[in-house]
Amino acid sequence: MPFFIRNKRRGGNNRKKLGGRKTQEKRKTDTKSQQLEKRGKFAPDLDEEITSEEEEEYAKNKKVVEEEEELEEETAQEKKVRLARQYLKQLQEQRAQDEEDKLDDEAIRTRLREDVLEASGKLRKKVADSYLEPEAGDLKVLRSKKQRLSVTCIAVSTDEKYVFSGSKDATLVKYGINGEKLGTVLRGRKDAKDAHIGHCSHIYSIAVSSDGKFLASGDASGYIHIWNPETLEHLKTFKKHRGAISGLSFRWGTHTLFSSSHDRMVMVWNLDAMAFVENLGGHQDAITGLDAFMRESCITSGGRDQSVIVYVLVEDKQLRFSGHHDSIDGVKLINERTFVTYGQDGYLALWTTLKKRPHFVVKAAHGYQNNGLPNWLTAVATLINTDIMASGSMNGYVRLWKIDTDGHRSLKPLFSIPVPGVINSLAFTTSGSHLLVGVGQEHKMGRWYTEKSARNSVVVIPLKKK
Repeated sequence: MPFFIRNKRRGGNNRKKLGGRKTQEKRKTDTKSQQLEKRGKFAPDLDEEITSEEEEEYAKNKKVVEEEEELEEETAQEKKVRLARQYLKQLQEQRAQDEEDKLDDEAIRTRLREDVLEASGKLRKKVADSYLEPEAGDLKVLRSKKQRLSVTCIAVSTDEKYVFSGSKDATLVKYGINGEKLGTVLRGRKDAKDAHIGHCSHIYSIAVSSDGKFLASGDASGYIHIWNPETLEHLKTFKKHRGAISGLSFRWGTHTLFSSSHDRMVMVWNLDAMAFVENLGGHQDAITGLDAFMRESCITSGGRDQSVIVYVLVEDKQLRFSGHHDSIDGVKLINERTFVTYGQDGYLALWTTLKKRPHFVVKAAHGYQNNGLPNWLTAVATLINTDIMASGSMNGYVRLWKIDTDGHRSLKPLFSIPVPGVINSLAFTTSGSHLLVGVGQEHKMGRWYTEKSARNSVVVIPLKKK
């Protein structure tokens, strides 16, 4: 064989050997993840369509391989540090969870204690000393051109979004707590069938259910109208009382409505069925005020019979109290066991259901008139289950009081807020952040006194704390 042919073959073999050696070196330099990709362990086929699930599986497997590579390169010392950090992190997470559980347990225990005290009528949150005296510039006046006569009654929704007011011109107005006017129900008219679209006489009382589903209003003709508070849509009319509706109150957490009237009767209504339930008597004169809270009972003031009656429905009994020297014009619960009354004698009286006479009386709580007679108290509001209350009079002042029932059982004045006009109605918001005042030029029940400089309106008093 010729020499040049043998050399050509040797060159070919050498190239083949070199090529094989290079391939082996390249394989050695491949990383573990690349080898796995080449083997098809988690690498997708480029010619096939890749789904989102396959992409997630690919990323997951790749991450696992990378973590395995990192762990293989990790020294023994680094492993100890890593495990120690993981353990510390677990301890911190466990401690944070324990603290959170502890706070939750304490909040639950506090709430349960409050529920027990509330049900027994012993809950009393001490907040009176934390309030600051409002400045005149903080007051906000809500007025409607369609409500031109004296505001007689107001109510605030439990969520504090809405304020409702009734007036002597038989108009019902809905405001937002910030002052915007949201709706109006004008004076109603009677058709041939005597059907009411709205009130046709002075509105004297108003109430909202605790869940905000029903609004009730009562007038001088004995009509009670039920409305949807959100839309002011008329839902129902009740007419069983033979006198003016002097008080309306919902039992908390229910749709049970209590109504009182100048016909000396208390009636119970079920608004789920829109039906009358029962009639309660007991007073010897026109009933002037009514209140109710959580228990299946209500409390009323009897005007010139100078008595207060607690109607306990489940036991079918009445508890009677007396102590004023003139007409009792209203009553408000502080909790299930404590209440206050006010009247034409200028008295502001503090009571408990354990005693038939008042524990404490503030005589001439709003001072005296020029003729030497005490100023007539016309409205009272209590912030339920707390130690603060407010009173109003014909002298154009709202006074806030601290209720002390721990030992001396007394009422201590905190400060006075000038609101020109006759204070016909008062109401706290649920949180105690605002006090609402229904103001008129005249008393809601008559025209014995007129303050022409007053503005018929709803006044919003923000209550700031220290």
